[in-house]
Amino acid sequence: MSFTYRPDIDGLRAVAVIPVILFHADVSNFTGGYVGVDIFFVISGYLITGVLMKDISRGNFSLLTFYERRIRRLFPALFTVLIMSTCVASWIMFPSELDTYGKSLFSATLFYSNYHFMFDAGYFTSPAETKPLLHMWSLAVEEQFYILFPVYLYLASRFFENKVGIATLAILLASLLYSIVIVYTAPSDAYYSTPARAWELMIGSVLAIYSRGRSLTPRMANFLTTIGLSAIIYSILFFTKETLFPGPMALFPVIGSALIIFAGESKKNFVSTILSSNIFRYPGLISYSLYLWHWPVLVFYKMYAVGPVSDIEIAILIGVIIILSYISWRFVEGPFRKRKILSNQKSAIFAGGTVIFASASIGVILILGDGFPARFSSEVNRVLAVKADDSEFSSCGILDAQANHGLKVCQLGADTKGQPTFAVWGDSHGEAILSGINKSAKSSEMKGVFIGRGGCLPLLGVHQISPEYVTCVDAADTFMLYLSDHPEIEKVILISRWAIYAMGKRFGNEKGHTVHIKDTETVSPSLEENKRVFARSVERTFDKLSSLEKKIVVVTQVPETEWSIPEDTARAKRLSIALEFRPKVNDYLARQAYVTEVINKSKEKYSFEIVQPHKEICTGDYCMVYDDGVPIYRDSNHITNAYADKLSKIFDPIFAIL
Repeated sequence: MSFTYRPDIDGLRAVAVIPVILFHADVSNFTGGYVGVDIFFVISGYLITGVLMKDISRGNFSLLTFYERRIRRLFPALFTVLIMSTCVASWIMFPSELDTYGKSLFSATLFYSNYHFMFDAGYFTSPAETKPLLHMWSLAVEEQFYILFPVYLYLASRFFENKVGIATLAILLASLLYSIVIVYTAPSDAYYSTPARAWELMIGSVLAIYSRGRSLTPRMANFLTTIGLSAIIYSILFFTKETLFPGPMALFPVIGSALIIFAGESKKNFVSTILSSNIFRYPGLISYSLYLWHWPVLVFYKMYAVGPVSDIEIAILIGVIIILSYISWRFVEGPFRKRKILSNQKSAIFAGGTVIFASASIGVILILGDGFPARFSSEVNRVLAVKADDSEFSSCGILDAQANHGLKVCQLGADTKGQPTFAVWGDSHGEAILSGINKSAKSSEMKGVFIGRGGCLPLLGVHQISPEYVTCVDAADTFMLYLSDHPEIEKVILISRWAIYAMGKRFGNEKGHTVHIKDTETVSPSLEENKRVFARSVERTFDKLSSLEKKIVVVTQVPETEWSIPEDTARAKRLSIALEFRPKVNDYLARQAYVTEVINKSKEKYSFEIVQPHKEICTGDYCMVYDDGVPIYRDSNHITNAYADKLSKIFDPIFAIL
């Protein structure tokens, strides 16, 4: 089997890594840049399968030799980045952040970070922009794949001979089918899990098994590579964060890459010629280091800057990433790969095991040390303590546990005999303000319940467009059945982060994904459709509550901020950065304008009360984020329990007339 250097594949690496960097740097027009990882998977499968098949055909196959190559190829640059990242993290990260970093370091070192981040995809987890090692998930997928694949390839080649390609293709199709199915039911699993990604590597493997030495006419090679490059460019420019991915949409970059690699064997097409040019080949040569360095540099700088990062700063950061990557490729990757350092197999494998043990141990130390809070003053730690502001209502029962919709139920108010006379229905904002409602209800000797779930609008027939929230519709129906079964409940209090659902976009520069909602009438999700869905859901809900003869109370949204208040204010103070963290009242009112319009319009038809927390939180032109030197927010939008207690008086009127 022939195996010669392919400069066009180095160029294809550049096509993979450059969009990834520009996507992560939030450069416009590269909204689908994340598909670069899929291109890397195809290239990896093709090249490594080619090497393995050559060794097997010559009778030189050795697992030790294979893993030695992997160690030489991956470990030097990888652990250099991990060491440098850990040093920076230890300086800039606060205790809870460093503790979380330690867990990601441990998982990255042992190559299971894809599953670490997959299981870390809950409602209250930090945004991707705060996780410096998030990009290590793709390396974990590759290494897990290559634990089994070389053994499989050796055994299949020995016992099935000419059927290796067919067997590999069968496994590929099974993985692809799994990816297509699971992306609709568990998108996080589809994105991070190795079984759902294996088909992308195996596309390259099938190419290596079947395509080597095959020649195409220049016309056919040009046609195939043009189609391939077009598919890649389309996915880079037109995919977005909201694209359901990977699943069937991953076929665009994967098949596109496969076509370029396949037709590039002939070396008779203009796409391969372009990719073989130095402008693509040179970035491709350092693509591994570029991939490793780019994300930690961006994440740590954004932490350091605290506020928004300008286009000029992004340009400078990209320059820094290129310089670091060249140095890493020239002085770290090269010497190890060319055996100038650790020249024999034993020393390379021993060194690999040593750095794994050392890095994993550091991760464990960071975890066991709880992020080492003693690094900071008591004042800073006091501010940061609100992050762990657990409510007494954080652990309650589940309403209809067999239904699997996660609807929490908690007792509120007076601990007296008899049935509850009011119900609070809400999402995580409802839960965040419960301390205040509970205090007010107790003082009025009223008994009630909270029923809700984070991320679920307290409205009928609506849910976020994500499989995680499809059951919100069932949860709302269950709540209405509960009300029907409890006629003694006279009043229903609705609380939510209304604007995030109605508007879709985050407030200001707040980190996080765009939210799309839908109901049964939704045909094409969009930000405008969000508004229509919201209005329909409000009317649908008020109709139902009125038919059940329930009095309605709407609690308007507490002001959002652009910042994770505990960390960002503490970090700004520590680094002597002057920023205004208080949201403006006018910005809050503008943000709530559509919600206010819908609520006011509904008030003309339905009689209900409105409670407005912002009138207590906002004075003059600004809304406060601190009270008596302590943050009133535990993140960018959820108030703390301590401050919720202080807001209890705003609920007194609704219980006084119950």
